[in-house]
Amino acid sequence: MKPVLVLATDSRDPSGLGAHMLTLGVALADRFDIVVAAPQQGQSGTLLSRAAALGLGVLALDLDRLDTFEAWLSRNADLAHIHAGIGWEGIGLADAARRSGAPVVRTEHLPFVLTDPVQIAAYGDGLANVDRVITVSEASAASYAEAGFDPATFATVRNGIDPLGPARGRQAVRAELGLDGSDIVVLVVARFTAQKGHQTLIDAVPTVRRARSGIRLLLVGDGPGQAAIADGVKQAGLEDVVRFLGQRDDVPDLMAAADLFVLPSEFEGLPLVLLEAMAAGLPIVATAIGGSDEALGHQHPYRVPPREPEALAAAILKVVNDMPAAASVADGARQRFETRFRASRMADETAAIYAPLLARAEIGQKEPRAMTKTRIGFIGAGGIANRHLGVLEQFEDVTLAAFADPDFARAETAAQRFGARAYADFLTMLEEAELDAVYICIPPFAHGVVEHAVIAKGLPFFVEKPVSLDLAIAEGIEQAASAAGLTTAVGYHWRYLDTVEEARRILADNPARLVSGYWLDQTPPPPWWWKANRSGGQMVEQTTHIIDLARYLVGDVEQVFGLAGHSPREAFPGLDVPTVSTASLKFSSGAIGNIGSTCLLRWGHRVGLHLFGDGLAIELTDHDLMVDVGAGRPTRQAEGDPVWREDRDFVDAVRGGENRIRCPYPEAVATHRIALAIVRSAETGQPVAL
Repeated sequence: MKPVLVLATDSRDPSGLGAHMLTLGVALADRFDIVVAAPQQGQSGTLLSRAAALGLGVLALDLDRLDTFEAWLSRNADLAHIHAGIGWEGIGLADAARRSGAPVVRTEHLPFVLTDPVQIAAYGDGLANVDRVITVSEASAASYAEAGFDPATFATVRNGIDPLGPARGRQAVRAELGLDGSDIVVLVVARFTAQKGHQTLIDAVPTVRRARSGIRLLLVGDGPGQAAIADGVKQAGLEDVVRFLGQRDDVPDLMAAADLFVLPSEFEGLPLVLLEAMAAGLPIVATAIGGSDEALGHQHPYRVPPREPEALAAAILKVVNDMPAAASVADGARQRFETRFRASRMADETAAIYAPLLARAEIGQKEPRAMTKTRIGFIGAGGIANRHLGVLEQFEDVTLAAFADPDFARAETAAQRFGARAYADFLTMLEEAELDAVYICIPPFAHGVVEHAVIAKGLPFFVEKPVSLDLAIAEGIEQAASAAGLTTAVGYHWRYLDTVEEARRILADNPARLVSGYWLDQTPPPPWWWKANRSGGQMVEQTTHIIDLARYLVGDVEQVFGLAGHSPREAFPGLDVPTVSTASLKFSSGAIGNIGSTCLLRWGHRVGLHLFGDGLAIELTDHDLMVDVGAGRPTRQAEGDPVWREDRDFVDAVRGGENRIRCPYPEAVATHRIALAIVRSAETGQPVAL
């Protein structure tokens, strides 16, 4: 089992920082179980979605409840790596991580720029919660040393990337942007903040335009300073030259279409976009500041001082007036990138910093935290899955590791809740995720292929009822699971009610002779439920709980006779399941019974089972129990959560403890056989023997 590494930020706008986290996470994924943790709001939410799409684990942070982050780390994480864009970021995360007991690493993505004494003091205090600090350039490291912080705490790992090539050709992109072959395209990719120096560039444009016609400046990005820059462009009459492209996800295409890249920043750590431009072989003009100089090299000929528009204009003109020379410089920069700034090098150097911290943390531990947990994956992340998740998250010995759902957003939402990985395809989840067991929470029509894939992986599984629409499919699953010797459980949770246990004890001495059950309810909202070939109808999908309860308390059923009726319902177009149904049952014990159901109501009316023996009447619902022996009708409420009990029993059995599962898969198939027989009887008008 790989150690769990959490890459966390509390930045609301982690643009380059977030890209770095994703690159690092992907590059380390073969060595660590990566979880990206960030707030859900703004660009941080986008970061989580991008991480999930890359197959990384994701955890949504509530910055007002960092105690929950601490608790999650204490249960799951082997190391926490905090990423900060500026000094005040990440302090609370590091504090929570330190309290959790996990080693803490912090990466500073910018040089030290704090000037407020209170903030500087808070930053210094926060370093007490950090084992090592990584800076992304030597220049950044020097800025922290100059500010008085102990250099021994700091290590430099220069940024690295795995660049993406363009998806479209140069001419196609230029045509889409309305650019012709004679245009000289200058590209800037940066957030609109004062740090990035957009105003210096805008002030340089008139000089460039006077010297060369056809200059087109493309500004990619967004941010709080965009409106002011746009106003400046308008006031300077540069609207024919400057275009605002907003946030884009096709930057490699834009670089392929450009002739020149400019980064006029006032300060940087080590800018990723500069590495992207180097990798693309694009001529670059940049300010002579620490991180940019380390990327390009101090001999790069197109370096200019920050905040000097005329120098910037001169460098741009130097490039466009001698493009062959600029292309030669760009090729050298591309080679420099290949030898110094690949993500694999960054990952190796970062892992080397982790290694002694992980080794120290494991001293005194019998095994890493992750190895003590039962790792569970979910196939299906809808409503019933969430019922189980609310229970399983309480178990200290469980890790909710992966979620698969055709609705990827639903899988991602669940994953963000638990620091898990999200998948749109369950087969990919089963192939990639390290799992000890699987919960299958899918609609009735989807069963079969899923279970057989889980069985092929040798994984114990818990499946929600009903187990299928087709009896042959269920029986095939039963046989395969039995042959594989797998632990199985099915979600007939009524068996775990303490009131059912009490009724069972009473009936052991005074067996039921008459049974009357009912499921009187509204029509569920999912459209698949309305179709018989998708849900099986109410008797199969809902009333099966009452059928199973009758089996559990009275015994096997040997014959059924069913009746069903249908009323059209305008509110549920296409509904073709029976809206009323009833069944007569003959039990092997000699008892007889009936079960009725309807979905015609507009509210949940009542569900339950009545049982009658010699001088005995029992009424059971999922909330209470009434036992009448002729001395009144005393009723008591059910105690405890039956879903908690069934989930706990399944997990214990998977972990090698006593198997107390009350409804293994073969038991569920026996119940399902009765439900399908009732449906068949209603369709044929004949009783069905079992």
